[in-house]
Amino acid sequence: MMFTRTAEIRAVVATLAITVLFVASAARAQSKAPDAVASPAAKKKTLGQEVKALVVKYTPDRIKRDLEFKKAAALFPDFCHHWEQDLHERETNNLSKLKFNVKAGFKTATYTAYGKVAGCESHQSKDGYSIGKLSYEEFIYYLAGKSEDEAKHASPRAISEIRTTEIFRWDNGKWFY
Repeated sequence: MMFTRTAEIRAVVATLAITVLFVASAARAQSKAPDAVASPAAKKKTLGQEVKALVVKYTPDRIKRDLEFKKAAALFPDFCHHWEQDLHERETNNLSKLKFNVKAGFKTATYTAYGKVAGCESHQSKDGYSIGKLSYEEFIYYLAGKSEDEAKHASPRAISEIRTTEIFRWDNGKWFY
């Protein structure tokens, strides 16, 4: 008698649960129906797609990557500042190692210089990996003079300007380039 009653209660609960799922699914389908005013570009996810996205979002690997991203994003501005200092050192090195050529009786040389870091952004990829994006201007300057000393002290003339964007990855607790 007790077993029969327990089985009946389980059957009623299962029936109610299935009914609630059907009603919720029908109500959800109505609320997800395309609106005449909504843009056609806005695609709606199916219930299965939403469940899959939630499962992916809360896997141990994804949770680990989300925590890593918080740390990586906090450290990326310092990395950008350090990168800018490295660019300045590279420019100074380029100026110290000028190679002069003779053109039309003048000593000439070119060197690469760098502008300030204009963009410093960190993002998380679709899979949760940390990505850093840094951008700056790169200039090629031309120097000319009757002698090497005169050319070194002449006003440089820009002959090229390039917008450079570099992408970095976060791995083993630091930004890699």
